[in-house]
Amino acid sequence: MILRTYASNQPLSLVFIPITVVVVVFLAALQGVLIPVDVGFPADFMMKSVYVSPWSLGGLVTVLILAGAILSNVVFNRHEFYNTPVFIPALMYAMMATTLSLIQLSVPLLLANVFALLGLNRHLKIFLQPRVLAEYFEAGFWYGMSAVFFPPFLILLVGVWLCTIITRAFQWREYILPVMAFAVPFAYWISWLFFRDHLDQLILFRKVLSFDAQSYFMDWHWTTKVFVFTALASLVFALPRYLFLAERSSNKSKGIRTIFMIMALMMVLAYFLAYILLFKWLISALLLPVAFLLGYWFANYRVSLVAPFFFYGLAICSILSLIHAFGGI
Repeated sequence: MILRTYASNQPLSLVFIPITVVVVVFLAALQGVLIPVDVGFPADFMMKSVYVSPWSLGGLVTVLILAGAILSNVVFNRHEFYNTPVFIPALMYAMMATTLSLIQLSVPLLLANVFALLGLNRHLKIFLQPRVLAEYFEAGFWYGMSAVFFPPFLILLVGVWLCTIITRAFQWREYILPVMAFAVPFAYWISWLFFRDHLDQLILFRKVLSFDAQSYFMDWHWTTKVFVFTALASLVFALPRYLFLAERSSNKSKGIRTIFMIMALMMVLAYFLAYILLFKWLISALLLPVAFLLGYWFANYRVSLVAPFFFYGLAICSILSLIHAFGGI
């Protein structure tokens, strides 16, 4: 019933997403369950005043989750990942982001995902068009904004170049312009720190070395482990449906999916890069590619026998994880 509603063109069904996110996030913030992790990013220093008040923290997290859900759905439908407008990507992004925020909340990472979606929206407009310099500049700028708030996303610039090599004929401006646009947010940020005499916050990565064994995953409650395992199992089943396109798919459709897959791989690499540079696992770095791929698979649930079972299983695991976060299990 839920899959059928969100896989059809029924905008009224979107009302339940913001209501659910607002209720869960604000209850978690007021009960002290919504705890932001501080990994020493420059954005963490800027947002410390927000972390103090549960109302401001809950409001900011709610806005970022809903903005990411809306943008993911807009990008999904505008670039025709599916042949008809659907709202499952918004549902998946909201469900995954809300659950992961109660497991491990990184506000700069949620903000970086929003900027990455803005960059992806412009990036996917680049195909075989004769003039795409404006799209390259805007995509590079938004990707640069995401890297300012989540520095491991610096690797997204490599993804832009790879996409250009695969999908475009060689034009040297299309390689230089994204780099220049990517650097613009960093230039403004450095200037802002300079005039405020806060250049000590210029350090992007702060790695704390310890002789203690890192047992982050082992310390998870069984509900969290089941939720993450179900999400990964769903992703394994979703990837073949995404990678092996139908024979009738147009070149534009294949190009769009290729660009997204490359950028999704860059975000996965950013997840591992964050661990190498920070010695911390930041699971929300995988939020955007997982939400998109699962949204694409669940939108095609009519041609998959197991997709509905995984969807409802993931929803149940998410609910169990939320109940545990509020002390019910």
